[in-house]
Amino acid sequence: MEKNKVTLLIDQDDVLAEYIKGVTEAYNKKYKTDISPEECNNWDLHTVFGEEVETVMHEPELFRHLEPTPDALEVFTRLYHSGLFEMYIVTAAQPCSVEAKHEWIKEHLPFFPEERVIVCRRKYMIKGDYLLDDGMHNIEDFAKAGGTPIVFERFHNKTALGNYRRVTNWKNFERMIIELCYPELMERYFDEEALEVV
Repeated sequence: MEKNKVTLLIDQDDVLAEYIKGVTEAYNKKYKTDISPEECNNWDLHTVFGEEVETVMHEPELFRHLEPTPDALEVFTRLYHSGLFEMYIVTAAQPCSVEAKHEWIKEHLPFFPEERVIVCRRKYMIKGDYLLDDGMHNIEDFAKAGGTPIVFERFHNKTALGNYRRVTNWKNFERMIIELCYPELMERYFDEEALEVV
């Protein structure tokens, strides 16, 4: 860990990349259905799609071709290059999808060091100041471990209980994390002319 830097742990699926949208599109194509991402209001996708979802949800090709979440790449890049944060991508993965998830990161965030990508189901075991995640089990466990979680709002966690900070998009997160960690830099950071020299 770098001294005096705030450590951010960033989830990949449904935070950086549109996983539910990808699963929905792949499932609809394969089974000739018309399910929308908005219908995925439960973390357990089997309750929405049935057991057949297993035939698409872990496919490496699915992970390779996921769309980036709106504004994710722009904001992630800006936060990383600001020099204000020590950043890690922390993601759970089936063994068959690990390589594909690494490839997605290399394609979309080519500057990001591979050694800062951590594949781990128990994210609360990773030392960090803040965790941005959509999975409420990760949010709750990280809070219990003494970290500060931020919920990236999705259809499956909108009604989840818990007094946690929430964001609905990446620009909301950027503003929140700068205000929380570096309030004295708010004006300078969000001055477009100053972004490159923060």
